[in-house]
Amino acid sequence: MKLNLTQLVLVQFFLALLSCGEKTESISAPKSFSLEITDSVQIDFLGEMMLLDYDPNAEKYLLATDSYHEYLEVDGKGVILNHHKFSEDGIDPVGQALGLGYFNGDVTVFNPPKGYYRFQDSTKVGEITIPYSYQVFMQYPKLGVFESGNKIYYPKPWQESLVVNMAEGEFYHALYRLPIIESQDKITGDTLAALSLPKTSDLLGDQIHGFPIPIYTMDKDKLLLSMWFEPRFYVYNKVGDQFDYEKTVDVNIPDWIPYTPVPLDRPEQFFAENQKKAPGNLTNMLVSGDYYIAVYNKGLSETQVTELGPPNDGGLAKRKKNPNFAAIFDKDFNQLATNVPFLLPAISQWWSTMAVNWLCPKLRAYPKQRMMGLYFIN
Repeated sequence: MKLNLTQLVLVQFFLALLSCGEKTESISAPKSFSLEITDSVQIDFLGEMMLLDYDPNAEKYLLATDSYHEYLEVDGKGVILNHHKFSEDGIDPVGQALGLGYFNGDVTVFNPPKGYYRFQDSTKVGEITIPYSYQVFMQYPKLGVFESGNKIYYPKPWQESLVVNMAEGEFYHALYRLPIIESQDKITGDTLAALSLPKTSDLLGDQIHGFPIPIYTMDKDKLLLSMWFEPRFYVYNKVGDQFDYEKTVDVNIPDWIPYTPVPLDRPEQFFAENQKKAPGNLTNMLVSGDYYIAVYNKGLSETQVTELGPPNDGGLAKRKKNPNFAAIFDKDFNQLATNVPFLLPAISQWWSTMAVNWLCPKLRAYPKQRMMGLYFIN
């Protein structure tokens, strides 16, 4: 049985892979899943960019450098519609591009300390201001901005009014309890925490588990949340302006390499314990028709990391040993398959595979020779 992946997959450094396919019904035969390349498009551009997002209304794709300071918009034939570099000077400066994607068809960049700037054809056309002082500790690999009713939703940054000791476990204790998504009234600008980890989460205990990178995906009024370093995801239902926790779904991943948690009062021990290996990551949840797809890499054990030796190739050998896979779930969150491989070696090697939802089957991309290739797969 073939599976439709109707999403884009974002891959760090090089552009990766997307998948789509068809579903057939079988009463007695067991279901199996695979990904197959069906088509490709070339983009006449020298350099390396990653595929970030797709606008189904305008049928255009957003590609950017790994720093998000330069981007392309291209159509389905690979024609470059727009090429822009953000500037730290001028009328609408972008000093930090810490997230990039489409929001209502506009190229939207997370630009602290202002908020979100929206661009059309390289011209700023709007702004979503975060009305308080805050700090940001990471670059968001998935933009995470959407709207519903009269509210706009986005990842909530760390408010400067939250005073904790950054060098101690107190920081992580507070970080895991920080609201993950915030809503903002489009008229008044009032903000309200919309979603946090459930009280049953293992992260809310008395240990350090690492730095979370929240990645969430909407499926109608249901939200699927991955915290990156756990082999599980959290399911929420949108009720009004809030999200009610429904369940936690564990992903059965054979040979998963977990992070080793440490007590809150020994944060330095966390680095010492976990630098010896490459723990696994659950980098996204995709929505495809009647299925959910978890994208992950298993990680590398201490023995495997030792055998690789010191990196002298920019981490390429390590990524080859730690490819990306997919686990398939039905809409009742029953796991149907695991370790479904991504086909192209140049795609599955990259350590960070992110994704965003879109409405029509399309494509995956990575640089090929002197042009970038967009690959359509089943």
